[in-house]
Parts: sequence; C-alpha cells; structure tokens
Amino acid sequence: MFILLFTLVTSFLHSQHVKPDPNVGHRKYTKQGIMDGNMVRTMFFNHGEVAHWPDQPSGEWPKGSGHSYVDGVAMIVQVETRDRSGKIIHPMETMYREFIDIGPDGTPWGWAPLPGYANPTQPKPAISNDPSTWPAFWPDRPPDWAGFWNGYFGKGVKNADLETYFVFDDDPDEEWNFYPDPDDTTRRGIGMEVAMRGFQWSHVLAQDVIFWHYEILNEGKTSYQKCLFAQYIDWGVGGTDDSGDDSGLYDTELDIAWAFDSDGLGTPGRWGPVGVAGYAFLESPGIQNDGKDNDDDGIIDERRNDPDAGMLIKGRENIIAYIQANYDLGKFLRFYNYSSVDDIPAVRQGYWWTADENMNWRGFTDLNENGRWDNGEPLNDDVGSDGIGPLDEGYTGPDADGSEGNGRPDQGEPNFGILDKDESDQIGLTGFSIFPVHTYELWDDEQNWSVFTAPLPARDQLLQSVNLGMFFSSGIFPMPAGHVERFSMALLFGQDRNDLIKRKKTVQQIYNANYRFAKPPEKPRLVAIPGDKKVTLYWDSRAELSWDPFLQEYDFEGYKIYKSTDPSFLEAFVITDAHGNKLFKKPIAQFDLVNGIKGYHPIDIYGLKYYLGDDSGLRHSFVDYDVQNGQTYYYAVVSYDRGYVTRDALGNIDGIAPSECTAIIKADVTGTVKPDINTAIVTPNPPSAGYIEAGLDGNIAHIGPGTGKIQINLLQPDSVKDGHIYRVIFADTSKFYNSPVPKYSIYDMSDGRKIVDSVELSIYGQESPVFDGLIIYLYNDSSVSLDNNRTGWVKGNSNYIVRVDLDPTFVARNIRYPADFEVRFSDKVVDTSLALIFGQQRIPVKFTVWNLTENKKADFIFFDVDKDSILSPGDRLIIVLGGDSATQPPSSRSWKATWRVQFFEDTLKPVQIPPSPGDVFLIATKKPFRNGEYFEFKVRGQKN
Repeated sequence: MFILLFTLVTSFLHSQHVKPDPNVGHRKYTKQGIMDGNMVRTMFFNHGEVAHWPDQPSGEWPKGSGHSYVDGVAMIVQVETRDRSGKIIHPMETMYREFIDIGPDGTPWGWAPLPGYANPTQPKPAISNDPSTWPAFWPDRPPDWAGFWNGYFGKGVKNADLETYFVFDDDPDEEWNFYPDPDDTTRRGIGMEVAMRGFQWSHVLAQDVIFWHYEILNEGKTSYQKCLFAQYIDWGVGGTDDSGDDSGLYDTELDIAWAFDSDGLGTPGRWGPVGVAGYAFLESPGIQNDGKDNDDDGIIDERRNDPDAGMLIKGRENIIAYIQANYDLGKFLRFYNYSSVDDIPAVRQGYWWTADENMNWRGFTDLNENGRWDNGEPLNDDVGSDGIGPLDEGYTGPDADGSEGNGRPDQGEPNFGILDKDESDQIGLTGFSIFPVHTYELWDDEQNWSVFTAPLPARDQLLQSVNLGMFFSSGIFPMPAGHVERFSMALLFGQDRNDLIKRKKTVQQIYNANYRFAKPPEKPRLVAIPGDKKVTLYWDSRAELSWDPFLQEYDFEGYKIYKSTDPSFLEAFVITDAHGNKLFKKPIAQFDLVNGIKGYHPIDIYGLKYYLGDDSGLRHSFVDYDVQNGQTYYYAVVSYDRGYVTRDALGNIDGIAPSECTAIIKADVTGTVKPDINTAIVTPNPPSAGYIEAGLDGNIAHIGPGTGKIQINLLQPDSVKDGHIYRVIFADTSKFYNSPVPKYSIYDMSDGRKIVDSVELSIYGQESPVFDGLIIYLYNDSSVSLDNNRTGWVKGNSNYIVRVDLDPTFVARNIRYPADFEVRFSDKVVDTSLALIFGQQRIPVKFTVWNLTENKKADFIFFDVDKDSILSPGDRLIIVLGGDSATQPPSSRSWKATWRVQFFEDTLKPVQIPPSPGDVFLIATKKPFRNGEYFEFKVRGQKN
C-alpha cells in the first residue's frame, strides 16, 4: 500500500534556535498538559517528561478507555567534558519523577521550562487548538507572529491535528564543577536548550501514534567532541497496578522496541485483551564533517543549515554528470526509491541548486516560459522564506526579501534545509538496552554513559514478566557551541505485533515526509439544541472552503455525524478491518457533495475502504429522534476530504485514503467535559409545564404547478418570530418552463425583508441558509418526466393498453413539456387537429385535449389510420406547442412536439373495451418549479 504524504507550504523555522533564549529555565514555570488529538491520550510536562505514574491519563489507549500503557518517558542529553579541575566527567541532563539528581534545597538538577512559551495566567503548555494557552508573543519568533500558532511548519500553520510546543533548558543542574560558558558562572548545566514538540494526526492510519520531536541547541560556549541524545521509557502496560508482568522485545527487523502484558489482563477490573505498545526511533543527530556517508544515502556530509542555495547547475546531462562524480548513485537511487536518474525531481526540472543535496526541491512552473514567476503560475516549493504562497491562509504578499518565486531554494521553503530531514547525515540509533526498572538509575551519570555508548544488540532482545524499562540512544557525535541537532521518537499502539507493524510503516512514512501528512478539512462549527425526545444539530460551511496546498484544489467532500453516550465516541468504533481491529467509526448520518465522487474509495486501509457517500447532497442540519429524555449524548460533526488517487507507471492504483477532522471532547481532572467547536454535549428533556413549542401555524400553502415540495425545520426555537409569514418564490426564464435549475428567493412577508435573493436550486433537497431559527429544504423535480403513478384513466372502464411517450419521428422537435393533460372523449366532434406537416389535413375528432396546468385547450396533431375521427388502436395523438415558447401557438414554420398517446389492444383480454363518451385519460408529469410559483407559511414562536 502506498501512502501519499502531503507537502504543505511552510514558514521559516526560527525555532532552529541559532539565537539562544536569554532566559533560563526554572521549575516555577512548570505546566502540565494533555495530548488527545487522536486515539492516544497522555499527560505531559513542559520540562520534557511524558506520562507520570500513577496519574492519568498516562499513555492511555484507546482514548477514553482508561487503559494505560506508560508510566513515564524522560528525554536525555549527555556529554563528555572536563570539569574545572581537569577531570573527565559525563554530565547527564534529564527530568523524571523519581531517581534523578536533587540539589540540597530540593531542586531537581535537570531540565526546567523557560518562560514565555505559554500564557502565564493558565496552567497548560501551549497547544495548537487552544489559543488561550498561547503567549502574547513568542520569544523565538518575529513580532508579527503574535496571535498565530508557533507551528513547526511556520506561522499559523497547523499541519498536525494537534501540536504542542515548549522550550526548556538545563540551567538548574548545579551538580558539577563546570560552567558551559566560562565567562558566565550564573549559567549552569551543560548549556543545552531544547525546543520540544508533540504531533498527533487523527487520520485512521496515524490515529494510534504520538510523535515527539526535539531540537537541541548548544547555547553555551563549550564545544563538545562527544555528545549523545537518549530516551528512557518506563512501561506500564495494563495499568498503574499491573506493571510487574510486562514483557518487552527489541525487534531488529522493525527497528522498534515494543512491550506487552504477559497475561493479557489489565487493571483495574482485569480488562482485556491488553494491546501492545511500541517506541519507534526516527530522527537522529547528524555529522556533517566526518567524510562519511553515515545514513547510507549515497551523499557524504550533507547538512541542513546551509547559508545559501549553493551552486546552480543547468541541463539534464550536466546534473547527471555532477551527481555521478560526487554521489554514490546506486545508493542514492535505492535510498530515495528512484528507479532511474530521470525520477529525480532536479533532473526532471532541468536545473539544480547543489545545497539541495537530496535534489527534491521544486522551483516555480514557468508556464509562459518567460524566465520569471508570474501570478497564477504554480510556485511549488518556491514559496519564499515565509513559506506562504498566494493560495495560503495568512498570505499578504510576496516576501520582502524577494525569495518568493526567485527560482532558488531558501531556508523556510519546503524540501530544503531545516525543513528537509534528509539533508542531514544522520548517524541513526546507536544504543539500546532493555531491563527491569531500577537496574539503572537516572542519577548515575557514569553508569548511564557506559550503557548509552554500548553497541546495539546484534539480535532481538526479549525480557519477560518484569517492571520493564528501556533506553534508546544516538551518539557519539560532536556538538559545537551554537550548533543544533535533532532527535525524534514515536509512541504507538496496536492490538498485537502484526497491528503494530502496520502502524510502524505509517510512522516511518510520516517521518520520511518531514512530518507531513494528509490534512483534513477545517472543523465545522456545531450548534446542538436539546428538545423533547429529540436533538437538533446544525453547523456552518467553513469546512467546504478548505484548501489543499499539495493538490492545489479545494478537496472537501462531505460530513459525517457521530453519536455516543461516552465522550470518546468509543461506541461508534464498530467498523473493523480484516483482522478484527476497530478502525472506523459508524456515522448516524452522512452528507456529501453531488459530484460523482461516491461509494468506496479505491485505496484500502488494512483491507478496509473508506465510504465517501452516495452523492446525497450537502446538509448543515440534522434532527436525531433516536434519543431518550434524560440521557446525555455526545455528538460530533466531522468534515472529510476525497482522498487522492493516482496510478503508477505500471497502471497500479496508488494514493491516500480520505481523512476527516478530529472529534474531541476534553475531560479535566475533575471529570468536567468541554466540547470542541465541532462536538457537542446534549441531554434531551421534556418541556416544562405550560410550555408551548415553536412550530408551523397552519399548513404550507403552495401556489403553482411544480411537483416538488419544501420541508421546514426549526433549529433554534427561541429565535422563531411569532406570527411571521414567509414566502419562498421561484424564478425561471426558460421558454418552456423546464429549466432544471430555477432560482429561489425567500421573503419575510410580515416586515418586507428579503432573506435570500435569487439562489440557484441545483440539488434535490437543497437547504437554505439558517434564518430566524429556521432552515428550509427545497426538493425540486428538476427533470420533466411522466408521473407513472398518476397517469391513467381517471374516468371510464377501457381496457386498452395506453402508451404515453415522445414520438421518435419528431426527435428534433420533441420536448418534455411540464404540464398535465386530459384527453376527454365524446360521441360527437368536439375539436379539430392541426395540420403542421406538409400534406397533412386538419381532422375533426370526437375528443379534445385539455391543459390542466395552464387551464386551457391544448393543440395537437392526429394520425387517424382508420379515418373514424376516434382515437383507436393504430392511431397517434401528439400534443404540440409553439416552436419559440410555450405561450405562442404552433405553426407549420415553428412548432414543438411533446407527449404522444397511443392505444393498443390487450390480447390477454377476451373482450376489448374502447373508451366511451365521457371517459377521461390523464397524462400526469413531474414538473420543476416555474416562474412566479411560491410556497407560503406562518410560524408560531415558543411560549413559556
């Protein structure tokens, strides 16, 4: 299966920390938050600790279940240096709930958060979906970032469904006789400053994963020749009181460590089966000056901090010649999965800037070949150092530095430098250890240095039925003063090892795409109104304007409504994959665009395909009657996109399944729940005594021939205007009243207000805007056709077979005219047919045709085979109209043919019964709304 990972436009990463924060960390700035952007929920602290035994949620999965898997995670940086006496030391920086170095005054010697990266008046770290947690301005960003999310991908960019960001350093560590800046004896620790981020995506492929990304700056003046990054994880698979029977395995095939519960039962309550949890090592530091190809990608000493774009090479042959001379081409092609040099983006583009070492940056597309970027031409990656192009939210114009559309890569643009993890010569995971907790303690720096620098195990490691701990490490590498390196891990969950393998593949692909993944449409804003044995939902249309910067299109497709009696919507998770794993939630309603994109998406997810809808048409309201008074219900309206489908060179279908926005209802430590903008908490109840419900006052009046209807829903009873009369009026300029797309307007007749003005009615069941607490659904029969249920004898006993259709003889003149007609039979001549065809005669006939819709006699031509002036088997009656419009009479120069009537004997009947005088045959049609037609209704407001 192929997963396409979207390339989102980004902004310059000032968080590269090349300019240290002048503040220092202190534990008084400590804040606790919760990551809950998908099916994983865990607490974390802004000093780098993730999970915190025995507090919950700590590695809870699935969210809302109360099932925990992690007791704690600590991030570690360690160096080798000499103290002021010349002694070799290995100071280690970390922060954890137990067994760390503590100062005489009780201060933990380790990481502490810096001020300024969260709103100081509230208790949580900054979270992307909660602006109340953001600071007034960001210390590491320009002033114009104030009020915008400090995103990994740039100013206000929220690629992940949930992201957190904070900064901490090691200034509190006073254990060693050492100063990272010899000229500043107030700065302690080893001079490391860490910018940490967490990412979560709600897409079904990534819904069981949290990514943790660390950007470490040596802000001191001491350069270290030996440095390593590490992480410690204390597993608690099965619950806070069930840590003693955990088992773990380091899987060299998957490059992942994972843990499972030995008896498969968790606490409290002996729930099961307990799933498995894994920790995947992703990004490591790089060495850019050792003359080695550390990551085995065919490139030596690549780096992400290039100050410029390098040398420009033009022409396919010149580019190929350069990489053949300077790269290991075979390794390069294999590492990046290219089948030949012609798959390399720079080769296809025809020019290449050499600082883009992995050759994947794409300049603007010069459609008119004038050598410069013009408005309207695709910028591709050449969006400029601010990372925003003309189609992106927040764009105010080209970059002041001229980098937008300049034909060269600049820092801050996608697929280059700090935003391209492959432009780092990564050393990878170099150390791993699995052990019972407390075998190694975090306060023993020298012991941990020996563990971290030990080589990777040559084969899988297995440890069973213990209180399980693990170390991961990456080193040794140089860490010069002012230098930045990165480190990242992913915490993931699955039902079993096979499920974890599938998750790991997704994790790897997200990482390979520089942490870019499918971005769902924006969340709609939901309003929920409780009623008596019902709940009314309605939402806005903001999600329908979601722009996909990769596909360069608006890819919104529809809405799904989820309902549950638990705030995590676990009840809705009933759709399983081929292995029985719960993968999709089942909606109680779904509405999608009428665009031919329907049914199941061709890209499967673990054997299961995403249902796109059935071209039902969009709606923005729903009334749920399947509720009980007094029961609390949780609702979510999620928007989803149409995914992406392409074919590879062999014709095989590739792409990415649709993604939908998150459905989050948060719960705090007191159990209080708070909905997101697209979720709601509702409890229906009976009305109080004496309450009169708002509603229609009388019937809906319909003036006009259209066979469609309207439906009126009351969304907000307290907004309904008592006694007001509304009129829905239709306009149609077609000459034969057959336009499939008439326009409608809505008026408040009580105060003369025009509410809706001339909106095309293009969808059956189209909804109006919400007004005065109401919404109207309009059902227009857009296609003129026979109404077979009504067409037939309305008077008489004739048993002839009657066929009503269009005569193929007059295919160029035929028109399905939207009117009802009666053929009325008599025993004497009562009408005369027209003669419109050369050689045809007018024929006196013993029947007439009446246009019921317009209340007038209809013209017709008649082919009387037996010349008896009676419509009998073998004859043809064809109703005709004027050729230019329905209001003009037909003439031999200009006429149209509409419904044809023919009789046939029923050979199964022993006696044939022809029509008798006074008999009437009805031709009924389904008709669009026509000009001047209207509905009118009156409403009654609620009364308490």
